[in-house]
Amino acid sequence: MEFFDLEGKEDEDIIFDIFDLNSLQKQIFDELKNKQLTVQELAAEVDRNRSTVQRALQDMLNKDIIMREGKTDKTVYYVYTTLPFEELKNIAKQALDSWHNKVKSKLQ
Repeated sequence: MEFFDLEGKEDEDIIFDIFDLNSLQKQIFDELKNKQLTVQELAAEVDRNRSTVQRALQDMLNKDIIMREGKTDKTVYYVYTTLPFEELKNIAKQALDSWHNKVKSKLQ
């Protein structure tokens, strides 16, 4: 079972597995490290169209692994960034604990 194989995986890889991120979301996550970027900037960085990136970002927001902040400069726009890594690790641990408890209750 590939999901349970932790050999050679870094913390970030394990977090990607826990939240079931696809390759685009992994690219987006890497681009957002220590940066705040708009959807247009991200789309240019990952070479995808804006709507595809927007869908990926929404899914990541729903999983609570990135943040969105409203900005104003003549118009309102949003910038995205990752959560601090320690906070992300805690969220991943909580998600894993919740999943583990659900599996245990299903198998009883």
